[in-house]
Amino acid sequence: MHSVPLFRIALLLLLCFAGFAQAQSYMSIYGTLDMGISLGQTSASSAINYSGGSNFGLISGGQSDNRVGFRGGEDLGGGTWVNFTLENAINLGNGTLDQGERMFGRQAWLGIENKSLGYLRFGRQRNFSDIYLSELTPFGPGDFSQASMGVSFGSAHAERLSNTIKIETVMMDGFRVGLGYSFSAQMPSAYAQGGALPMTPGDTENYNYQTKNNMRVVTTGVQYYNGPLYLTATYDAFYPNAETAQGNFKPATSTILGGMYDFNLLKVSAAYGLTKNGWMNALQTVDGLVQNSSFDNTNSSIVFDNQVSINSYLIGLTLPTNEASDLYVSWQMGKPSSEMQQNSALTIAAQSVFSLGYSYKFTALTNMYIFAGYASNYSLVEGLTNSTVGVGVRHRF
Repeated sequence: MHSVPLFRIALLLLLCFAGFAQAQSYMSIYGTLDMGISLGQTSASSAINYSGGSNFGLISGGQSDNRVGFRGGEDLGGGTWVNFTLENAINLGNGTLDQGERMFGRQAWLGIENKSLGYLRFGRQRNFSDIYLSELTPFGPGDFSQASMGVSFGSAHAERLSNTIKIETVMMDGFRVGLGYSFSAQMPSAYAQGGALPMTPGDTENYNYQTKNNMRVVTTGVQYYNGPLYLTATYDAFYPNAETAQGNFKPATSTILGGMYDFNLLKVSAAYGLTKNGWMNALQTVDGLVQNSSFDNTNSSIVFDNQVSINSYLIGLTLPTNEASDLYVSWQMGKPSSEMQQNSALTIAAQSVFSLGYSYKFTALTNMYIFAGYASNYSLVEGLTNSTVGVGVRHRF
């Protein structure tokens, strides 16, 4: 006679537990849509064999790269949860996928995180230079055309590393430390020797059984916060595919030190970097390298070159003009070593980039931006100049 009430109680408890379990998991969709218009002009002195030119048109992602992503996870209890991110990169101008037309080329990882320890993640992820330096420069590591910090600090420009394992601690006494290793970064790579730039599709497409025959990457960094003071140091090392390099190329490395201080009315930032044995990401434009269309020299690609030795400098200012708007100013320099200048086939000199930007928030999610920049000795070529100006709108969701 009590079977029906007991059944109802059991069913009610089952539904309650099911609802509780469902409440412990989560998923959200997010993204950024950014479009603008830009004008660029390059000119050269008559003493060098470069022809000037201009370009004018739409830009997809003037301030921030366009993306759509999914993030979610499940609470395992005890302050530990499983989480994931799947994020693609899109060209809003034509609707195609960026990042080598990968479905989730920006990020694709699964991890476990503990609120007292930190996280452990597996998959395609950003390097620590990209993450830690994004808080340092007023223009961002990969944003605002040539104002990007990546033009002078190559590893800071939105590095995406496939087949990566990463760990990062929680904040402890103001410090946070991160370390990552990519077993096969699958970055488009080239090896500069005697003026030739042979492509190596294996670095991009394959994951070889012998680890040394993959293009591997170590990424690490440390952050320190103390009130208005922020300090960071990062190091990235890119190891050439042994089968392709044949012992002729050294690991390409990038070391960056930076800091920022917030005076409330003004934020001041500065950075120093040393890049050796390779051109990384947007830094390749400094070398004037021209690759084929499959070689994206502004995002997650590298040219190994033992002659490269560049000291990089940055000074940046962020001035909040009111609650809704900010003014950005920065100066960058990429200075080749004396040995590199002596061995160069062209007359090269230090590149200087001056940049000015403005952002106005219509709402918390939508803003407009304006930027302008001028570079002397552009691409390290003495006498070559480049100027650019752009305006656009960004919406996040």
